[in-house]
Amino acid sequence: AIIRPGPIVGDLVHPYLNRRNGREPVDCIHPAFEPVLARTLGVPLFQEQVLRMAMIIAGFDGAEADELRRAMAFKR
Repeated sequence: AIIRPGPIVGDLVHPYLNRRNGREPVDCIHPAFEPVLARTLGVPLFQEQVLRMAMIIAGFDGAEADELRRAMAFKR
C-alpha cells in the first residue's frame, strides 16, 4: 500500500517509514482516530482509513463515506 499513488502524492511515505524505523515518534492527529490508525503508526495509508476517519469525525454513514471515496477518486 505504501507504493500506491495516494501515499506517495500525499507525502505520507516518509513519515510512515521514519516512524517504523524509530526516527520519528508515533503520533495520531486526533485521539478518536487511534483505533483506525494504530496499525499504520498514525499515518493514513489506506483509503478505508480515510473513510473510517470521515465516519468518526463527520458522523458520515456508510453511503456518505462511499460518496466521499468516489469524490476522492474522481479525476478531471
